[in-house]
Amino acid sequence: MIVLLVTGAHDYTHQALRSTGNFDLRILSYQSAFRTPWLWRATYIFTDVDRLNFWELELAARLFRRLREMGMRVLNDPARVRQRFSLLRTLKDRGLNRFDVWRVEDTARPTRFPVFLRTESAHRGPLSDLLHDGDEVETAIESALTRGHPLRELILIEYCSQPIREGIFRKQAIYRVGDRMVPSLSVHESRWRAKEGELGVAGQELYDDEYEMVVTNRYQDVLRPAFETANIEYGRADFGMVGDRPQVYEINTNPAIKAGLSHPFPIRVEAEKLAFSRLVDAFESIDTPAGSHVRIRDGSLGRQKRKDLLMTRTRWTP
Repeated sequence: MIVLLVTGAHDYTHQALRSTGNFDLRILSYQSAFRTPWLWRATYIFTDVDRLNFWELELAARLFRRLREMGMRVLNDPARVRQRFSLLRTLKDRGLNRFDVWRVEDTARPTRFPVFLRTESAHRGPLSDLLHDGDEVETAIESALTRGHPLRELILIEYCSQPIREGIFRKQAIYRVGDRMVPSLSVHESRWRAKEGELGVAGQELYDDEYEMVVTNRYQDVLRPAFETANIEYGRADFGMVGDRPQVYEINTNPAIKAGLSHPFPIRVEAEKLAFSRLVDAFESIDTPAGSHVRIRDGSLGRQKRKDLLMTRTRWTP
């Protein structure tokens, strides 16, 4: 059995895996996990760390440690996972990324341009177009604050992208599942902020290359250090190639997994089938045979359970 711990609003991401493979995948919200005194003996994956408030993050870290002490396999220690800003700054400092990142609430401002503005935690993409000087940066910041985006969430990221072909950008992806690295399909768009993809825009040559990339798992060795830096044993890294080096843009611990792709280029359908099959195999490799329930003994979790009695939402105890 594998238990995926998620925030309640994001329990849909792994539905494609629930009826596939030789493992029992359970989806459990953090709210439920914090309240119950009993949990299954299973493999536990802690996701959505960036969506937890400070107290939920502490409770999740306590639960992680109790499960590990009881001999269960647990992935993604909430106390150690690097979130977006910390990850990108550390990747830059260690020479794994070329681009830098700045917190808006700090006094330091970008020294290289262009940059763009975004929030650290949300997965909505950029809040601005590319900004080419300090005046444009300050205007974009003021606009974001006026719209109600919190200061502490705003970060500036140095632009670091390169079209794979004139007018076409490719955002690539790779999963880590325990010790396995599993390539995923790319996103191709005519815009630098490639996110959803444009149907058929890449053409046969690029889709053939994508299939070969899935077959050979071209980037598994060079991207493993990014996951190690992030302290993430399960997640999906989004990256792009700039020159001959991959640039990691984020590692999502609760990525939306889809299956059954329909596409006008048959080679892309085959690439998706192969990538999904390998992902299923990777999940099977971390499965724990179902066993009896175990009692979770932790003072903080127990006090939280009593405080939340008859409540629909967790009330912070600090």
